[in-house]
Amino acid sequence: MPSKHIHSVRSFRHSHCHSHCHSHCRSHFHSRLFRQRGVSIISVLLGLVIAAAVTAVVYNQYTDSTRKARIEAGQAEISTMIAGAQKLYGNANQYGAVTTAIAVQSGVVPARLRISGTNTAQNRYNGAVTFTPATITSANDSLVVGYGNVQREDCQDLVLGSNEITRRIAVGATVVKAADVPVDIAALANACDANPVSDINFTFGRGQ
Repeated sequence: MPSKHIHSVRSFRHSHCHSHCHSHCRSHFHSRLFRQRGVSIISVLLGLVIAAAVTAVVYNQYTDSTRKARIEAGQAEISTMIAGAQKLYGNANQYGAVTTAIAVQSGVVPARLRISGTNTAQNRYNGAVTFTPATITSANDSLVVGYGNVQREDCQDLVLGSNEITRRIAVGATVVKAADVPVDIAALANACDANPVSDINFTFGRGQ
């Protein structure tokens, strides 16, 4: 076979193989690249899902702890005012003379709740704090602390937390604890759920 022919055949084979290898390698490279991109996208999506789940858990824990702290602070305000009024006015049988202004001026209402420059007060829910004489057994034998603007989600907790130190409780116009009996749970649930915020009236006597 002439050398020129042999050289042409060899050149053709080399060129063919090189072209075939290049095409095959390029196809393999693209396939591998696509697989890597697919894995990367899945990894990113999985990371986002995990991050969202962790964020939701942290947010719920924060919300729960914030709500718990708010309820505990509200209960402390209520119990402090009731105890102070019983000590100052109940023992002296003077509930009939008590007004909101007197309770504020006398310090029965914590100073931090007093609206500066006035004889009025506001609770941690930005609701009014009021004092009104009441009658359960005999004239003016009790006093009502009005605790306004309580959020729906805190309403039941505040009422149940104050059950032992009160004689009667009303959420809005609904009496959820009649005089000297346990709280009516069904009535409480309905009353608290009826509105986004509620005014709660806690009636207490000279000592529970």
